[in-house]
Amino acid sequence: MHFDIETLKLFILVVEHGSITAASEPGNMVASAISRRLAELEQSAGIVLLRRLSRGVEPTPAGRSLYEHAKTVMTQLHRIEADISEHREGIQGTVRIWVNMTALCYYLPAQLKPFMSQYPAVQIELVERLSDEIPKAVAAGIADLGICAPSQTTDVLSEAFFRDDPLVLIVPLTHPFAKSTQIRFEDTLDENHIMMQRGASIHTLLIRTAEALNRSIRPTVQVTSFEAMRNMVSEGLGIAVIPEIALQGADSSRYTSIKLDDRWANRQFKILWNDDISQPTAVTRLLQHLCG
Repeated sequence: MHFDIETLKLFILVVEHGSITAASEPGNMVASAISRRLAELEQSAGIVLLRRLSRGVEPTPAGRSLYEHAKTVMTQLHRIEADISEHREGIQGTVRIWVNMTALCYYLPAQLKPFMSQYPAVQIELVERLSDEIPKAVAAGIADLGICAPSQTTDVLSEAFFRDDPLVLIVPLTHPFAKSTQIRFEDTLDENHIMMQRGASIHTLLIRTAEALNRSIRPTVQVTSFEAMRNMVSEGLGIAVIPEIALQGADSSRYTSIKLDDRWANRQFKILWNDDISQPTAVTRLLQHLCG
């Protein structure tokens, strides 16, 4: 059986569009020419690949099998082309990463420096978003990669560990908790909490944890930055659960930090990507770098 790459591309388009006519525009070929190509393909295969319907076509079992193999072949060809281009021109392109505030401010800069030194022609487009928004963007292909502490993802996405991000409690120096070295989150629920905005991973995590305890949390103020959170606590407006790394280098003269005696407080950041989307070499190299 002889396979023609262009015919296989047309076959994929027809299966995905469910119609020879609908595939003509993206295939840049008139419907009659596509129909002739497909007839030659079926003759070469010696079996019917497409079932003609009143409103389009659908693959037969043999056609479905050919479609899956053809998709694999096209992915491999794309990778070959990208690899050859890399040797000819070096890795280029733009990588779009949606990332939450903590990772953007505290973890990514040091991670990106060696990669950008090795691949100076690659541009990194970082977009700060709330953690709950990031998986949807990666699944839809709006972002190539996502870095966050996802409250939930989809079956479409693959994920890998990025790094631990432990959470601590901060309280004013005059607060009764200030003398404690560690505390359970449950024991803080009668206090006023300074919280991040809705959609932030910490906000979602605390709300759900309180609900699991059949309790509720008391958000007295909601803010959009960890600096604002620290300032609110310093003024005695409440207590706050905050990433430990967000305290590094900050003025801690008016508050103190306390270890949270809860397993979930050592949260994990993950890297998200969509294996169903063929990625340029620049994306796969950065993914390998961040996972490594």
